[in-house]
Amino acid sequence: MIVCLSTTWRFQTWRYSVNLLPVLDSNTQTYTMKSLRKVISAPSRVFRGMDPTGLTSRVTRYFWPSVCLVFFVLYLICNTYNVAAPPRSRRTKHHQGEYQAHVAPAAGRITERNRVNFTSAVKEDWRDNIVYPQVDITDFPPLDPSVCPSMKEDIEIAPANSMPLIALASFPRSGNTWSRSLIQIATGYSTGSVHWETERNLPRVKDWFKAGVEDFMLRKGVCVKSHFYGPGHVPIFEDGAILLLRNPYYSLASEFLRFHSRQLNDTEDFIVSIMKNEDERWTRNYLPTYDKWKNTALSWITRCKRLMIVFYEDLERNTVYELTRMVAFLGQPIQPMRIQCAVHSYASMQGRMNHTSQMNFDPYTTALHQLLDGYIEEVNRTLIRKQAMPLPTYKKYYQET
Repeated sequence: MIVCLSTTWRFQTWRYSVNLLPVLDSNTQTYTMKSLRKVISAPSRVFRGMDPTGLTSRVTRYFWPSVCLVFFVLYLICNTYNVAAPPRSRRTKHHQGEYQAHVAPAAGRITERNRVNFTSAVKEDWRDNIVYPQVDITDFPPLDPSVCPSMKEDIEIAPANSMPLIALASFPRSGNTWSRSLIQIATGYSTGSVHWETERNLPRVKDWFKAGVEDFMLRKGVCVKSHFYGPGHVPIFEDGAILLLRNPYYSLASEFLRFHSRQLNDTEDFIVSIMKNEDERWTRNYLPTYDKWKNTALSWITRCKRLMIVFYEDLERNTVYELTRMVAFLGQPIQPMRIQCAVHSYASMQGRMNHTSQMNFDPYTTALHQLLDGYIEEVNRTLIRKQAMPLPTYKKYYQET
């Protein structure tokens, strides 16, 4: 019995320790080996010359505390050197001015073999808490549409607790669904949602945004959709957020049309007549939603410790470049063919939120213009104060016939 316990102790301790030695430097290896020799030889010193009663007492007193100590040391080493995390989903500590991302070959999944050959540093330009990843897409190869269908089919749900907790925040109708679809194909990972409890039974969530059917705190999504902005909500995303900002003249009108058509089952012609006739449902009852656009922007801009801002208009105009920036911000490998396939597969969604074809008049009254212009200016001042890029020059919602 003594021989078996001693031999098992020595073998198991040596087996676990040898696997960890390559991640330690030479000084640490020397110190660790000395400590391990003492631990491995402990059974011989403890058991030598003991009667059965004394042996039981010594085993109870020394053996299990020693086991617990060894496993505690192993736990500390694994977490310190992060040896257990998968390479693609390993959490990253972010420092101003420098960020590691990976550039992969033109097509297919990234592998450990080509990771070494294509690794490059993606610099981040910091303006206060606002981050601008510096990427270059000039050397992206031409798109091969034949490989795109398979990339839509191989989207994975990441293992639990393997992804950074990064929000994809926006006011409704600002391109969140479109951006999630682009990001999923570009990274190969599904996206989550803070609204998972109310959205998990939706067909598009179950079929496409599969990480969105579970609690987002499980960290299974490469990013997390959020329309919330409260002071207790923003700090939850410790690894940062991408904020989508769209011209409020378009997003507010689009959200009004969406809400009345899907939630109240009103016809499109009826909704347009409400806006055209300056009905109070549009001019007064909808005012809290105007505040929500402003508060969403200001809350994330001022409270998030690491924020990337994407203007919807820029995403629509230069999708490949903006998507590459988002992938780099998320800490995922930059795979040119996947990024281009994402844009190719979901280019049709660009016009999904454009309702100018339905409107040949300006639905905003003078008072609404003044209110909304004031909100735009307030958000703009906040960005300029942080020396960040200001909002684009927003057009008014109007189309002449």
